[in-house]
Amino acid sequence: MNLRSFAIATLAAALLLPMTPRPAPAQDGGEYRGAAALGLQLRKLGITKRVLMIGAHPDDEDTQLLARFALEEGAEVAYLSLTRGEGGQNGIGPELGEGLGLLRTEELLAARRVDGARQFFTRAYDFGFSKSAEETFRHWPREELLRDVEMVISQFRPDIIITVFSGTPRDGHGHHQVSAILAREAFTALSAPSRGPGWRPARLYQSLRGNAENATVRVPIGNLDPLIGRSPFQLAMASRSRHRSQDMGRPELPGPRWGTLRRVLPEGATGTEPSVWAGLDTTLALDGPAESTAARALARYQQQVETVRSRFNPLEPRASAAGLLEALGTLWVAWDSMPATHGVADLKSDIMDEILKVQEAAVAALGLVIDGVAGDARLAPGQAVDVEVTLWNGGAEPIRVRDLSPGMHGDRNWYATPVDTIPGPGVEATVAPGALLTQRWKVHVPAGADPTEPYFLREPRKGDLYYWEMDDRDMAESLPFERPPLTACAQGEVNGQKLSLCTDVTYREVDLRQGELRRPVMVVPAVSVLLDPPARVLSTASPRPITYTVRLAAEQPGGIAGTARLEVPAGWRVEPASVPVRFAAPGEVREVRFTVTAPANARAGDHPVSAVFVAEDGRRFERGVQMIDYPHVRARPLYHDARSVVRAFDVRVPQGLRVAYIEGAGEEGPGFLANLGITPELLDAEDLAEGDLDRFDVIIAGSRAYEVRTDLMAHNQRVLDYVERGGTFIVQYNKYEIVEGNFTPFPITMARPHGRVTDENAPVRTLDPAHPVVTTPNRITEADWAGWVQERGLYFAETWDPAYTPVLETGDPGETPLKGGLLIARHGQGTYVYTGISFFRQFPHGVPGAYRLFANLLALGAK
Repeated sequence: MNLRSFAIATLAAALLLPMTPRPAPAQDGGEYRGAAALGLQLRKLGITKRVLMIGAHPDDEDTQLLARFALEEGAEVAYLSLTRGEGGQNGIGPELGEGLGLLRTEELLAARRVDGARQFFTRAYDFGFSKSAEETFRHWPREELLRDVEMVISQFRPDIIITVFSGTPRDGHGHHQVSAILAREAFTALSAPSRGPGWRPARLYQSLRGNAENATVRVPIGNLDPLIGRSPFQLAMASRSRHRSQDMGRPELPGPRWGTLRRVLPEGATGTEPSVWAGLDTTLALDGPAESTAARALARYQQQVETVRSRFNPLEPRASAAGLLEALGTLWVAWDSMPATHGVADLKSDIMDEILKVQEAAVAALGLVIDGVAGDARLAPGQAVDVEVTLWNGGAEPIRVRDLSPGMHGDRNWYATPVDTIPGPGVEATVAPGALLTQRWKVHVPAGADPTEPYFLREPRKGDLYYWEMDDRDMAESLPFERPPLTACAQGEVNGQKLSLCTDVTYREVDLRQGELRRPVMVVPAVSVLLDPPARVLSTASPRPITYTVRLAAEQPGGIAGTARLEVPAGWRVEPASVPVRFAAPGEVREVRFTVTAPANARAGDHPVSAVFVAEDGRRFERGVQMIDYPHVRARPLYHDARSVVRAFDVRVPQGLRVAYIEGAGEEGPGFLANLGITPELLDAEDLAEGDLDRFDVIIAGSRAYEVRTDLMAHNQRVLDYVERGGTFIVQYNKYEIVEGNFTPFPITMARPHGRVTDENAPVRTLDPAHPVVTTPNRITEADWAGWVQERGLYFAETWDPAYTPVLETGDPGETPLKGGLLIARHGQGTYVYTGISFFRQFPHGVPGAYRLFANLLALGAK
């Protein structure tokens, strides 16, 4: 199923229309309600303006242009992000990789709810920072990704394409360069005369983000929108602030501002253009005999729209309903009378788009509201769940309802039975103004139902491209997510015009402190099994028992009983061998701890460990769901096989070290230190202000601690005094705050952009082979730099005081090696360490060299 047919199928249950494949006007719902929503929708009617912006990552988009074109000009606007941002950093939680991609995808959707645009993706997986387009294309097959970009453009059919970047080395990040290169190549291919008659993109621009140099178009973004009470710029900043994981909070400043663009293609534009639309016909009209029925209908429709717009009263939005229903009827006349001649397919699609937009406006003007509430948020296969569908007629016109029911988007074995008799399918009921109509259903989830899982994560990636088998039931490539398993739909008629409404079914809970909360409904396994952690380290020099925690969560109605156990290699011992577990009701959670002991002669290498829950009826559960859930986004499930690996190698750690940890931004360093037999004490604000720091041999600051820990900044001098008295302070990578705040004992500087080594296989040279950090207690050799993931490090120091000793040198191919990734200084009687080495990426994967090097850093504090 392609993008157009998926989007239309998504609304088919909600619109009762003879559908043709065109994208739906709204993708995720907006934040605007009532008169504001209606007024914004009226701006969209009668025009065919479409804008597609193309960038590489979540948070690349120029939100001020998106808000201006979508909300103020009424254009259909979308942002195509090549990736979901999986290779970035996370400032609010521990998720990296696919988990971070889910979070950032939801942050994009949260941003789009503010700025009014839609969201698309390609199959590209963000493999981490890249310094050139050439390197990026080694990860992303050029023709494959170009096909994805062309597909989105062809389906969305934008008049205007805007690149966020230039496609040159000035863009810095190789992903940025590639996004603009592919946009230009796709535009050139799709606008070529050789394609024959039909739609073509008209112009390609580059956003200059307010820079007036070389701009050909200036767009006002600082004017106050009376419908919303904020300017496009303010809305853009609100939208940008949804990217919380990337520290993108911005002030919503008032006052005049301008967005700027440079015409890229067609070439030859000189001077300034009055707008990106200058010279383009974006009116919904039929080019042909003016006397034809379709042409007359479209002309009459334009007059009707102008009348509705001119009479729109935000204080009485219901007054617009009659005109919109009349306009809807006129559009159907145009649709039904379109000539069956070559070259009108695009116009027919435009008319269908317009029908969808007018229906949305009419529903808003009529004050019709649909809601669907399920009796449970987590549905197990085989479960039956109560679903209540309610239609609220908040307007002034009665609506004759023909159906009020749940829509089911699982496999064909899903079915619903009505608990009430009216209005079932084919049974009519009239809902008077101000009244509610509720229909209760029992929805039956088949025993073999698949879990609700992001479609792009159901199959293993092929290199750095996602891969999936297309399924016509619930997905289409390039969309953010698959359809939810349940929707609530109403089908009815007002003044002779058929209308439908549809919304996601959610679970409603009431928190006494927060009020009503809505949770997404999803299918999950009857028992979820998560094994923590995914990688453990076993020192072959001094092997010790390994502790695992198995987290079991049950959703089986009526409860479920069985046995939890670990499966380990032959010769390994698990205690206890198994644990009986009985769940009395859905929602119960159990944590079971196991101790794994390796044989005395365990060889170096990887040893698999897996967890399983075997139910009394013989069913095996070996997979678990992690919810990516934050207050500013909608929860999404991330599935993990209940498998771990014990990575055995020679790593030595001084015994008896007393270690403290100052947690940073969204990292799990304290937990990974357990792999070295260390359980650090976590320092809070009180500890830093007045605690006895001298009782610790080593204090560690987590990644970006100086960005998020105001208590560390306030009491940094106490920590430096601790070092001066003989302590060891290890500071993992921090951003510019550590330099700007002068928080180091001796000055360092950082370049902008910061020094980083993105090639995880980049050669590393030891500058002082005799330095203890590369000799004691683990001798660091070339082998220790093998098997690293994504990068060597980031936020390296550029210059430093002579008091620091640089220990390592590394650099990306073709670049001057950097020496600021690991600096060590004597400060009084103690030792201060700053390191940009990306331990936070290596520890979750159990990279041996990273653990051996960090053990040596800890050993600097051994007495």
